[in-house]
Amino acid sequence: MKRPTAGAVLLAVTCVWGSTFIVTKDLLTSAPPFLYLLLRFGIASILMLPLLLFRRGAPGPRLLGDALFLGAFNGCGLILQVFGQVYTSPAKSSFITSLGTPLTAMMGLVLHRTIPTVAQRSAVALASLGLVLLTWPPAGTALNLGDLLTVGCALIYSVFIVEAARRAPRHDPFVLAAAIVVVSALVYVACWGACQIAIHALPRPGWPAILVLEARPFPHGIRAAAELGYMAVVCVALVMPVQTWALQRMSATTAAIIFALEPVVATGLAVAFGGLSEWPGARGASGGFLVLCAVYVAEGKRLRRRKRSPASASSATGASDAPAPSDRALPPSAQPEDFGPQK
Repeated sequence: MKRPTAGAVLLAVTCVWGSTFIVTKDLLTSAPPFLYLLLRFGIASILMLPLLLFRRGAPGPRLLGDALFLGAFNGCGLILQVFGQVYTSPAKSSFITSLGTPLTAMMGLVLHRTIPTVAQRSAVALASLGLVLLTWPPAGTALNLGDLLTVGCALIYSVFIVEAARRAPRHDPFVLAAAIVVVSALVYVACWGACQIAIHALPRPGWPAILVLEARPFPHGIRAAAELGYMAVVCVALVMPVQTWALQRMSATTAAIIFALEPVVATGLAVAFGGLSEWPGARGASGGFLVLCAVYVAEGKRLRRRKRSPASASSATGASDAPAPSDRALPPSAQPEDFGPQK
């Protein structure tokens, strides 16, 4: 039985991420944003803590540094995304978040002078055009606060993807994922604690909007518990290690192009559960099709090679999956199929 490719695994992860927008939007109709994030990542941290304590020895200082960096960016990006979803729709939030696709190629060039391959450049062009069609506001409308916050999220996530693709090969993917989740949870604890101090110290008439949102009680009931459990257990504790494993085996640009499928999944679910008001129209549907084409351009060459040489592909995949530290220590520039020339 063939092992799944990193691209196929990341595609499945992207489908799970696409489902988070509608679930988060439903919770945020009454849940305080920081408390929601704290509970989501706090539960996931408890579930993932054994990975830090018992998998392949104690974490070293290099893991701690990378986890702090990636966890801080992941935490801040999700804060902007969640607060953006308070003011915008799930479909639109997912579209704008995916603007990280063209931004990732730019960030890779700016931060590390990584030149994308021809296939990656073509795929980025297709994905960028598709995302423009998906996100361009209708005549007479403008970006709202939620849209602007989500643009900031896309910018932060583009840095996260670039750095995760470079730093993840240094570590055990499951240990690194657990460390990132714990750091993110600590970020949310700090933000929630600061809000609670402000809520008790400031007079209510002078509260900014963030404190008004955070002062609401967390919703009770089976539905809220099920949604929180899904977001914590499935969308963090299970998906984060798998995503980190996949990011070890592909470039930041290719990963960002696959992540661009997220709004397609999110829109389909939003229409299914929220009605036709979430449908992006003919122009948006055309943009979604271009995103699908971009994923094929980015991954099609490797998939065709795998089909032509199943034995060699299987052995290559096995070598890639091997836990030897020397394999994980390979820098991204040593992965010629995924990365362009390094200046």
